Amino acid sequence: MKQLLFLFLTPIMIYAAYVGDQSCKTCHQQEHRQWQGSHHDLAMQKAAPKTMLGDFDSATFNYNGIVTTFYKKGSKYMVRTDGPDGKLHDYEISYTFGVYPLQQYMVKFPKG
Repeated sequence: MKQLLFLFLTPIMIYAAYVGDQSCKTCHQQEHRQWQGSHHDLAMQKAAPKTMLGDFDSATFNYNGIVTTFYKKGSKYMVRTDGPDGKLHDYEISYTFGVYPLQQYMVKFPKG
């Protein structure tokens, strides 16, 4: 006589959340010390005076006839460049990526 085995799998919901570097430090003190200040540590940072390395004194960049301008508006770092509609718009820079030899900036477009 054959026996049948039925296995029912229930989906498991797993939620992930960023817990910050301090939670890693508890168990990985040496690695945390070595990581601090490294290019990996500084890979993505909020736009702030100590993180922005570019020239934001109305510096311009011309690419294919589109002139992009980097400037400050109060304490905000801004860029005037072409948007999704092909027209020039002013965007606040939210984050900076990278340190050396290249730094890139992230802006939030109206539709993401």
